Amino acid sequence: MRLGLFLNFEHGEETNLAAFQRQIDLAEKAELFGLDELWASEHHFSAFTQSSATLALMAYLSGRTRRIRIGAAAILLPLHDPIRLAENLATIDLLSQGRLNLGLARGGPFPAQYAHFNVDPGEVRARSDEAANLLFRLLAEQDVTFKGRWRSCEGVTVYPRLLQPRLPVWVASADKGAVVAAAQRGQGLMAGHAWSPEQMSELCATYHAAAPDGADPDLVILRNVCVADTDEAAQKAALPALQRFADKMRLHMGRPPAAVSLESALTHALIGSPETCRTRLDALRAAVPVGSLVLKISCLDPGLAVESLQRFASEVAPRA
Repeated sequence: MRLGLFLNFEHGEETNLAAFQRQIDLAEKAELFGLDELWASEHHFSAFTQSSATLALMAYLSGRTRRIRIGAAAILLPLHDPIRLAENLATIDLLSQGRLNLGLARGGPFPAQYAHFNVDPGEVRARSDEAANLLFRLLAEQDVTFKGRWRSCEGVTVYPRLLQPRLPVWVASADKGAVVAAAQRGQGLMAGHAWSPEQMSELCATYHAAAPDGADPDLVILRNVCVADTDEAAQKAALPALQRFADKMRLHMGRPPAAVSLESALTHALIGSPETCRTRLDALRAAVPVGSLVLKISCLDPGLAVESLQRFASEVAPRA
């Protein structure tokens, strides 16, 4: 099992620069603590999660690190031009010396994103499928000719070329059609922090049935994490962060905030003492084939965030 860190670039009361620096510092600590992957989100028009320039963030992270892999969790395909996206991804892969991971998604329940990028929500699935088909061809082939509804090209080769012989790709979707397409392409699946083991197991079964060789997916799973000496201390530190996240994201979706109960917040989280987190992790690994566990550090105190990351890496899931 690989271990990763999710960077959502959340802002509280600090300045933009301070918030960005806090996440970059945590990313550098992740490499120091032996983690395998960094994953940056993509959100637009949000004062809370200011990760709109995901490709720029990934390029910067690649320059601040030396070993750890750099991923997008996930690029929102309907909002990107596939030709320009292919150019940027290949450049990041080259500059990072072949450390690029790519997560792809159709978007989410955020009306402003579609409105301001002039995307009809009813066309999101078709736009995503078309963009993915062109993107994968541009990354793998030269002299690409493609005719689509929204984007066409003739004899196009993007430069630079990828350094990796084949770019690792994960699809972040609970849609069975998207899962089948990922299986047929040999791509992985990416699961959100609120996805249940039962939901993931069902999608893995769909993937297994559709994969040409009957393979299981490389499954990347995001989980809220906070580690402290006791369950009570970890829960006390985590709940304000979980409540803030829920409030801000509901507002971004155009919905009023709602109270988050401790019980619901802990349902799928890895929050507690090292012993409790290990028990929860063991149960997750018994339920689904975890390829990579990606930690969303859920506490507001920067010092405790670093401590949680270190303790998870050293006490909950020690690195070889």
